[in-house]
Amino acid sequence: QAVAPCVLPGQAVEGPRRSDGAQHARMAQTANDSAQRRASLAGAKIITRLMHKDSEDCALTPSVYDQAIVMPQICRSAGYPMSLVHLSIRSYFFLLVNLFLQGFLLYMISTEEMVMDHFARKVSLCNFGAHVETCPDGANCIGPGGTNYQNAGRIYKWHMWSTRMFARDGLKKLFPDKAEEIEEKVDPGEYGLENYWVRFVCMFIFVMSVMDDARSTLSQLAIIMSVPTAPEMWIDYDLPDWAPKGEVKEKLEKREIDFVRFKVAGMPLYWKLINLTLITVPKGLIWWITLTNGTVFLMDTAGIQDIIVNTMALAFILNLDETICDLFSHKAAHFILDRIEPFALIDRSDAERESDDDSLAALRADTERSLLSMNMIPRRMVFALFITALFICKYYMRLCEWSPRGGLVSRTMALPKYKVYPFLSFVLPSVFPEAEAGEEYWSMPEE
Repeated sequence: QAVAPCVLPGQAVEGPRRSDGAQHARMAQTANDSAQRRASLAGAKIITRLMHKDSEDCALTPSVYDQAIVMPQICRSAGYPMSLVHLSIRSYFFLLVNLFLQGFLLYMISTEEMVMDHFARKVSLCNFGAHVETCPDGANCIGPGGTNYQNAGRIYKWHMWSTRMFARDGLKKLFPDKAEEIEEKVDPGEYGLENYWVRFVCMFIFVMSVMDDARSTLSQLAIIMSVPTAPEMWIDYDLPDWAPKGEVKEKLEKREIDFVRFKVAGMPLYWKLINLTLITVPKGLIWWITLTNGTVFLMDTAGIQDIIVNTMALAFILNLDETICDLFSHKAAHFILDRIEPFALIDRSDAERESDDDSLAALRADTERSLLSMNMIPRRMVFALFITALFICKYYMRLCEWSPRGGLVSRTMALPKYKVYPFLSFVLPSVFPEAEAGEEYWSMPEE
């Protein structure tokens, strides 16, 4: 039973408000339109402010290389106070320590590859044993010992194969009258790859691990070349003037040091030359040597587990600069390096003055672009793939040759001339190649 509404004396009875539903619908539509406009405006700001960040900003990172660039300029801007002079001297000391450690480790790897391995009669791995599943009739089925792999059970790592070869040859020398029987019954196997594809995957991972160092080097170079050749200030005391300092600090919850601004600015020509010669060029050279020697080191690793572990081990060499900076640098240097502003290669101050309508117009123009665009391509990944392919090809061209039977095998190997790897050959192997004594210890066995 319907209940009649309660009506007070003298109150008029109102009819149903049919317009309430339409009013609520209009309000909801207005709210949706407002939310859509805000979302579109946010998307427009992303497109106009963030999409260019990758190629416009050069940032300095907490490492001994960047610290050696930043601290002297902060010191110069402040008028060379002794405390900052001491920090600048420490930054160059850490730079020298880092260069020594990185260079020493890379030199030891080069000595192992170019001297010790040759005296151990080691051959370049190339593609020995690759695609063993196609043996005995496929390419790369003849090992450095001159026998057919037949199957994966005859593949060994270098140290295991060389030991087995030594045992067999020792037996033949001890019992020369049974040499044929020993040759028949004692099978040392062959030196070869446990897996062909894992080398390429690990090479790509290795290149990825050093890409950040390459980007940092290019950022340093861009900063040195782009900043004005003038003694500009790298620090500033930026205090808002809308209220007294005490009130500003209280309202913004700031400390005195929070008003100090650190920025990349111009530097005199002599500082540019010092930074380029003592910091950027050595950093780039160490990166190149790491990639060159690391490629040979990984490509000559036969075992699956060994190459995965070696890939991770090589990456730490280029991370030593960050480790030294993190462990030994003064907290003041850490504070400065964490807060220094990136250097903008392109001035986009006009974008900050852009109206909301202009931003939305840019968004509409962006939505009308074709789906197929260069922005879809991850350029840094493509560059990493290119570097990987470049250094793998360099390895094959330098140390391998085509076999008449098919496949890539090691070039003829000879003993080195020196027992100590020449330093110039280590730094610039293409300009100062290591001389060989001419005594060949291995060549691909003939059929």
